[in-house]
Amino acid sequence: MVMRGLVFIFSLFLLALPAQGSTEGRGGDVRDWLQRMVNAVHSLNYEGTFVYLHNNQLESMRIVHNADEDNEKERLLSLNGVPREVIRDNASVTCIAPDAQSVSIANRVGSYGFRAVFAADISQLSNLYDFHMLGEARVADRPAMVLAIVPRDAFRYGYRIYLDKQHALPLKTDMLDRSGEALSQLMFTQLQVHSGKSEIETISLEGKEHYRWELQKPIKTLQEKNGSRWSFEGLPEGFKIILYSRRKAGERGGEVDHFVLSDGLASLSVYVEPAADDDLRGGSNIGTINAYGSVREGFQVTVVGEVPALTVEHIASALRNNLVE
Repeated sequence: MVMRGLVFIFSLFLLALPAQGSTEGRGGDVRDWLQRMVNAVHSLNYEGTFVYLHNNQLESMRIVHNADEDNEKERLLSLNGVPREVIRDNASVTCIAPDAQSVSIANRVGSYGFRAVFAADISQLSNLYDFHMLGEARVADRPAMVLAIVPRDAFRYGYRIYLDKQHALPLKTDMLDRSGEALSQLMFTQLQVHSGKSEIETISLEGKEHYRWELQKPIKTLQEKNGSRWSFEGLPEGFKIILYSRRKAGERGGEVDHFVLSDGLASLSVYVEPAADDDLRGGSNIGTINAYGSVREGFQVTVVGEVPALTVEHIASALRNNLVE
C-alpha cells in the first residue's frame, strides 16, 4: 500500500491528446523512445527529487537509483507528510514506517501498477494502446520529448510522458482519463545522472529495536498455482492472470485467494475470501485507485487497482466458481 502511492506527478503545461496521430514525429519513432525509457530507468545511475500530485494531495519524494550488470538498488524517501522510506533491490522491497513503528519486507516479484510503464513490452501493447509523439517541452530545466500512450477502450488509463532528450529518463508523467484530463501527475524538480554509483544508505536499526517487523510470504506464480476453485470468464481484452497466491484469512477462518491481473501495463488485484457483514459492497475510489466489492456464494469478492471503475466492476462479474454447476 505504501508503494501504491508512488506513481507520477504535477503538470506545468497540459497538452491535449490528439484524436488521431502517428508513431512518427519530430525526434523519431515513439516506440524507440519508449524502449529507450525502459532501458534507462533500469540501467542508469541517477538521483533526484520529484513531486506527485494525486487526489488533491501533493507529495515530495527523494530517489537514488544504482544499477550494474547484476543488480538494481533504489531508495525512496518521503520529504513531506508522514515519514516513509522504501529500499528496493532485485530480491526484495523493504518499507519503513516510523509513525507506525513497523518494517515490512517482501520478495520482489516484478513491476506492476504504474511502474509497469517502465517495464512494459511495447510490442505486446499495440493491440490495446495507440502511441503518439506530441512534440517537445521543458521539465526540470531539461529539454524533453512528449509522448502519449492512448488506450483503445475504456478499460484502462492512458499516459502522457515527458522524456529527457539526452537520457530518455521520464521527467514527468501524467495518468489520463478517456478525455485526456490528468488524473495524477508526477514530475522531477531536480535530476542528476551519474557515470558512477551514488551512495545508498543501508537501513539503520538504531531506534528500531521495538518496531514491528513483518516478513511477507512470497507470492506464488501462476505456474505454481495449486488448483484454485476460481476462474475468470469474459475478461476485458488483454487482461490475464499473472500471479496467484492463497493464504489464511485470519480471524474469519478459511483462506484468501489473491489474483493479480494485467494487460502488460494496467494491473489490478482480485481477493476472494469468506464474506463478512462489514465488507465492501459496490464501488469505491481513492484518486486513481478504484475498488468494487460483491458477495458470491458466501464469498466476498474485492477487485482493486489503478484502473477505471468500469474495469473493476467488469472483472468482479467475470469471476466464476468452478465448484458450482
